[in-house]
Amino acid sequence: MPKIENIEITEEHIGCPVTYIPTHANGNINHPDCEHGIISSFNEQNIWVRYKAQCGANTPYKNLVWE
Repeated sequence: MPKIENIEITEEHIGCPVTYIPTHANGNINHPDCEHGIISSFNEQNIWVRYKAQCGANTPYKNLVWE
């Protein structure tokens, strides 16, 4: 199962806020390209995060941090 900051994602995490930090931001959560979103769904390999759109975007879990 995917993990965010070493925490395995469960059904309880759907609706939880996360921040996407793009690779080029080098871990800087204050980078202007970071996006805040809500976990909308997941499976064994992917996490979908709803940013500004109605549907979730498949997002690399290694680039997510908890808010």
